[in-house]
Amino acid sequence: MKRLLLHVCCGPCSTEVIERLALEYEPTLLFFNPNIDPPEEYERRLGEARRYAEERGLEFVKGEHDHGEWLDAVNGLEEEPEGGKRCAACFELRLTAAARKAKEFGIGLFTTTLTISPHKSANMVNEAGVRAARDAGVKFLEADFKKKDGFKKSLDLSKEAGMYRQDYCGCEFSRRRGGIT
Repeated sequence: MKRLLLHVCCGPCSTEVIERLALEYEPTLLFFNPNIDPPEEYERRLGEARRYAEERGLEFVKGEHDHGEWLDAVNGLEEEPEGGKRCAACFELRLTAAARKAKEFGIGLFTTTLTISPHKSANMVNEAGVRAARDAGVKFLEADFKKKDGFKKSLDLSKEAGMYRQDYCGCEFSRRRGGIT
């Protein structure tokens, strides 16, 4: 099987994506999400993603959680609507880090769970992934994992696994607005 680095935004979103990818790839999971705030929420999501990876026997890598770096990346975009320029900058930061990790690990292909959410633009995510891959010298697997009932399946699988499921994307700006993105 071909190796693939999978950027994981959270455990619940990883479930169906892992199921699909495992048919063709040997995924290594990367949890790099400096957008998540407060720290307790970050730890909870990290724990769920790690637990699921361990249950599946998958390699799991935790990226650096530098929330200040993320705040710098979205500086001036705090009032942007969900799905706007702030989200684009967030995707860019996270997928750039994933592409660099893939290169560092000698894995020539990466993708992300981010497109499983019905609240995220697969085009926006995929464009960020393609740019990051090009700059790092790896390839990005473009996908829209919400297709073929992906999100619904992730809900079912995460419920079956007894996972905590969050109600906002992770950043304080989304949490304050009560929105999921």
